[in-house]
Amino acid sequence: MLVRATAIATDRSNAIGTVELQCTPHGLVIVYLGVGAFSEGYAPGALTMGTRVTVPWSEVYEARVEGDQLFLSLEPARTPHHLLTLVNFSTGDSTHPKEDTRQRLMIWIGAVGAASVATLVSALTVPRVAPHAGASAALTIGGLSALAILAVGFLADRRVGAPTLAGDAAREALAADLSHYLPTLVRLARAPEPKPKPLALPDLAGFLPRTTAAIAITLTAGLLGVVLTARWLLSTSGDGRRVAQVSEPVRDDGPMLEPQAPVETEPASAPAPPPPASADKKSEPEEPAEPAGPQASASGHCSCPRADSVLWRDPIPKLSVLVLDKKLVSGPEKKRLELNIAAVNNGDKDLRELSMMVSFIEQDPPPSNRRTAVSHRAVFYEGPLSPGQAIKWNVEARGSDFEVDVPIEGDIGPGGDGAAPTNLIADLLNANHRPVRLHGAMMLAYLGDPRARDAVVKLKEALRDDEAPYLDRLLRALGDVRACEFRVTGSGPQRDVEACVFNAGKEPRDHLGIKVRALDGKVSHSEPTAVPPKVIAEATWKVPGKLEPQAGVRTRAKLSLPASIGEPAMFEVFADREDLLP
Repeated sequence: MLVRATAIATDRSNAIGTVELQCTPHGLVIVYLGVGAFSEGYAPGALTMGTRVTVPWSEVYEARVEGDQLFLSLEPARTPHHLLTLVNFSTGDSTHPKEDTRQRLMIWIGAVGAASVATLVSALTVPRVAPHAGASAALTIGGLSALAILAVGFLADRRVGAPTLAGDAAREALAADLSHYLPTLVRLARAPEPKPKPLALPDLAGFLPRTTAAIAITLTAGLLGVVLTARWLLSTSGDGRRVAQVSEPVRDDGPMLEPQAPVETEPASAPAPPPPASADKKSEPEEPAEPAGPQASASGHCSCPRADSVLWRDPIPKLSVLVLDKKLVSGPEKKRLELNIAAVNNGDKDLRELSMMVSFIEQDPPPSNRRTAVSHRAVFYEGPLSPGQAIKWNVEARGSDFEVDVPIEGDIGPGGDGAAPTNLIADLLNANHRPVRLHGAMMLAYLGDPRARDAVVKLKEALRDDEAPYLDRLLRALGDVRACEFRVTGSGPQRDVEACVFNAGKEPRDHLGIKVRALDGKVSHSEPTAVPPKVIAEATWKVPGKLEPQAGVRTRAKLSLPASIGEPAMFEVFADREDLLP
């Protein structure tokens, strides 16, 4: 169905004017019937007339029915007018009521005139053609001719101003067509509230005088006021500092000398500096005592092709579902979860078609742990999704948590078997969404690509607080000193720890250490910006000896856990120089 609508100016749109839309199997067909570019605070751009654009359904990023309007977000590369807020829906061209009246009047004048002429012609012609027919036959034929002409006029009158869908009916008809191709079509009761406009600041330039001399006098007076005020503040703060310096010895005679009780008679004498020096001498043998404490036992040789990390402790699936953003909106009675997710093809084969079910879940309050699925949303991509490519969806429904049913089975092998080529995975580093970039860096690190470290460092330059734990774990896994073949066995407070510490660098390394952390939750690569689990226990051991390049040693140690923490969800291990361990 061909639907005409008007694109209006909002804080989300970038086009205004009249458009025609039609849903086809190949995509959404849009015809611009006088559309101009729009930007808040600027005059509309030049109009585009008669331009026809076909947008594939995979490039229709967002479609939302919001009350009496429809919001569309399209691929910017397909058309510059890719953000449309549409209202005033109709099907077909409607004419003005006065024009309808004028057309009907002309039709009926013509029909009545033609009927009269047909009646007269029949009355005059029939007696000549059929003399025996009589007057009644002539009148009958004339009347039938007039009725036929009037019937044609009636049908023509019905065609004028033919009823068309408009308003809510036309909008719902278009929404029904869109939902056939976009199962993720969102319906809201009303449009979102516009963003509040920033407070307009006064134009200070208007307060300046107009002449050059007056401007110079005004600026000089202001500068002089700033200098005098700054001088007064500095002189006041200097007096305060002098008073503080005079009062410091008085405070030194009090509780500040309590840590130096053995030498409290010496601070007033001239050789006051020796006590801190002697204190430093006493503390010097205590500093190396910390790393020289617990020491792991070393035996046997080993190697680490890849560092152990909680990011890939579980096998990496061929299709990863990443959480780009989620927002829990609390209503008076129900909670709604707004969710942005992406699917990344980690495998080496195209995915011809992708369909997933997102289940929105409500969880009972503690102490109950019962989870109930209250809503379901299906997401679909017609494909193909090539190796190393990502596709995203926006879904929302009632619930406080969610689960995604991933239809693609299989994992990436320990040696990278079945993984997408690293050149294609590296393209994820240029994605629009940072979680997808983080996933690309993680995949390069897992596959041992040399570009992984530079990618992580570049992401760390624009570090955000919620990404710090994820990036730190990636950098630890990419270090020259790495730990692998990590195992924690046993139960209860005492555990046995075993790990291989390997020097992947080109220089010998000594003064190495190994740290093991117990976490209260699991770390998943599917949500890079999630709140990380808490460290509930940790221990550090010194690795004896020196490690030559490309050499490793198997270490064993005893881990003591506090009895009050319960069973940890997982353990993680780091290996590095002792003073560089986290």
